[in-house]
Amino acid sequence: MTKRLIPIFVALCACCIAGYAAGNNRALNNTLRDLKNELHTSYTHLPQTQDYFDGVYERRHQEILDAITTSSEQSIMLYTQESHMTFNMTYVLKSVSREYKTFTESKHYGQGINTVNFHIDRYARLIEALRRLPPQMKEIKETIVPDSLLYHNDSLDIHFSQSASTLEKEIIRMVKDSASAPFVLDEKGEEYRDSCIFYASEVLKMYASNRTKIMRDSIHYQEASMRMKENYEYAEERYMELQDYIFREGQIPYIALIKDYSGFKKVLDTEISKQYDLSQFENKDENSQLRIEDLSVQSTHILLIVVCALLLITLVVFWGTIYLILWLIHRFAKFNWLKRKQLPLLSILTGTILYILLISPLFNDVEYIHMGVKNINTFLWLLIAFAGSMLLRIKPNQKKHRLLLYLPLFVIAFFIIIARNTFFPDSLLVLIMPPLMLLVSIRQLVGCLLSNGKTSTVDMRLGWASLIVYVIVFVAAFMGYTFVSLLIFIWWYFQLAVALAVICVSELLGRYKTKRLDDKVKAMRESITYVSGEDRESLLFGATWLYDLMREVVIPVMIVLSLPMCVQLSLNIFDFNDLFIKYYTEPFFINVGNDGIESMSISVKSIVFLTALFLILRYLNRAIHALWQYFRYRLFMRKYNRTTIRANEINLSLGNSIISVIVWMTFICILVYQWKVPTGWRALVAGGLSAGIGLALKDRLNNFIYGIQLLGGRLRVGDWIECDGVRGKVTAINYQCVQMETLDGTEMSFLNSSLFGKNFNNLTRNNSYERVKIFVGVSYGTDIQRVREVLLEAMNRMRTKDRYGREIVDPKYGIKVMVDEMSDSAVNIAVTQFVLVAERLPFVDRAKEVVYNALYEAGITIPFPQCDVHLIKD
Repeated sequence: MTKRLIPIFVALCACCIAGYAAGNNRALNNTLRDLKNELHTSYTHLPQTQDYFDGVYERRHQEILDAITTSSEQSIMLYTQESHMTFNMTYVLKSVSREYKTFTESKHYGQGINTVNFHIDRYARLIEALRRLPPQMKEIKETIVPDSLLYHNDSLDIHFSQSASTLEKEIIRMVKDSASAPFVLDEKGEEYRDSCIFYASEVLKMYASNRTKIMRDSIHYQEASMRMKENYEYAEERYMELQDYIFREGQIPYIALIKDYSGFKKVLDTEISKQYDLSQFENKDENSQLRIEDLSVQSTHILLIVVCALLLITLVVFWGTIYLILWLIHRFAKFNWLKRKQLPLLSILTGTILYILLISPLFNDVEYIHMGVKNINTFLWLLIAFAGSMLLRIKPNQKKHRLLLYLPLFVIAFFIIIARNTFFPDSLLVLIMPPLMLLVSIRQLVGCLLSNGKTSTVDMRLGWASLIVYVIVFVAAFMGYTFVSLLIFIWWYFQLAVALAVICVSELLGRYKTKRLDDKVKAMRESITYVSGEDRESLLFGATWLYDLMREVVIPVMIVLSLPMCVQLSLNIFDFNDLFIKYYTEPFFINVGNDGIESMSISVKSIVFLTALFLILRYLNRAIHALWQYFRYRLFMRKYNRTTIRANEINLSLGNSIISVIVWMTFICILVYQWKVPTGWRALVAGGLSAGIGLALKDRLNNFIYGIQLLGGRLRVGDWIECDGVRGKVTAINYQCVQMETLDGTEMSFLNSSLFGKNFNNLTRNNSYERVKIFVGVSYGTDIQRVREVLLEAMNRMRTKDRYGREIVDPKYGIKVMVDEMSDSAVNIAVTQFVLVAERLPFVDRAKEVVYNALYEAGITIPFPQCDVHLIKD
């Protein structure tokens, strides 16, 4: 029976395999059909794809040509600059650095080649995969696609041929034969396969052609890159030499200049003739048009002087026009808010803004002129800040004295920027700066003396500070450090403008506080009736949050950021921005471990950032504390249906501690990340010392754990406790001890662990009432009921309320008068009531007096201890 079933089983398996192969064949035909449609779409879009590539290629090709042209031009400019032409040199060095960084940041060429290679590889593999479908194509005709583009991988066959036996090799040969293949494409499948190969080959040839173009341009790209790198490296060397020339070696001291003025005069004449040339303008033909790109460098400098003069005239025209318009409005419209003494500053403010918006964009096409306009705009923006602050914070009758203090600063700063824009020779600046700064210092001294007592204290201090800066600038220029003096002066101009803006914001903030915020705070203080004292004051943050944000965050952060910002602006005017980046962003402290890995790094930028972050987190910490307190109070009153909260009734210490820990731990984590503080080896050391530290700090750790339990609600500031027979009020709770003010007025501290060990009593934890007995003795024979009535009537007058509106005597239990004991001399009466723990001491003192007076007025005798002696005569 079994022998008969075996042929049947084999026949069924063969039928299943054949059906499976037929099903797979149909699925493969569908896949080939879909692939054919996709490739046909790509084939029909080949012209559009090629056009897109050509457009991208042309742009990148033009970028390479521009880079080669720029590098060649920069090479000529860089290698022809003389060391005594500082402004020219800094301009060229900055241009070289900027172009090199821009060029190196561009990754288009490498990305383009990688993208094309990826497409070529995948289409070649696709063609090979299609070729191997049975019946296999013996080869791809070269007319379809060159053999160099095809993908070949016979490693599978080689692997079998190396390790297979003779029988296995014969089986492999049979399987590779189409007749023995597990499936064979039908006529429709072969048609789909051939179409796919044709479309894929056409796309492949397009990518191969494009790769040839890109590879040809990549050679020029590498050439431009090497040329720019060479220029950049040379520029870096010249930068270092220029820094030594400006900050260390200096220029000609003024005394040496005076001694050899005739020789210096020749050098000055030579530099001026090399820097400025009028010949192209004088020899210009009337019929010819002189273009900017046709001008020589010397003629361009003359053009810059003319442009700066025209810009200054245009600015003055704007000021005059705005002043005339405002004067007419003031003269005929009669606006109360427009004062005549405010017209000059208002004209400068409005005219400067209009000038920047309307005139500056007209000069963006020419690089030389655009650079000068940009520097002038930097000056004018800070002039706007100065004029705005003067207009907002100064009374009209004080403007004259303020201008006496600040006018020299603006004039000299504008002169220095114009000198920078027009490429003044070094010798000319060395000749002009010392006497100019001497005159400015004398002028500033006279202005400070004349304005003393006639302007605000802040402006007088800034005026005297300006005088000190002018003297420093004069000394530096006199000693020969002319460019250092220029940097100091421009920095002070920028810093003073920012300082005046900050002062203006502060004064406006003060006015807002006086006129609006104080009334708002007063109204909010009156509306908060459920707490009092310090708790109510802390809730006023809801009214003062904006004022506090400006005063505690915005203004301090402005001051912190203004210092590096003004330094950067001043260095950028002289094209020394790389110097700022070097000393501001690069770390000045680097700790390198034994393994050569950088383990700690501190820079000025990180210090500025962390300082600003500290100010922000400090305010955020306070804001979260205020929100936590507000919502905690609201939830408490809603839960217990209360309208008032006693002082320190709610424990906020634990929540405030958690908030502070989260905020400042965040700051510490950011600090560790910014400064790259090493943590690996410290973790190992900490793990090794943890056992010893744990034993040494066992008591402190216990106190800390008990402190967390206390802060969690078992004890609050303001609670009355009793420990070791000492009663007092808790004044402070921390993670190590509890401080208490005793009834004697002394301060005592209990360690948290000892407080738990001695089983302290929290007298106010439940209901804040404590049973109090007041004893008084009456004579034997006194009517006890009458005594009770007298004492109850007297003690009812003691049933008053404390400052929070609570009954001092618990109304639930009231006052009870009962006989305590019958002693030798009197009947002792006990007056019992439950009294607020916080009011116990003054209540008992007053109650004793009330009891005594009541019994005395009622004629009830309070006997004193006595002893009767009976003499028996024998």
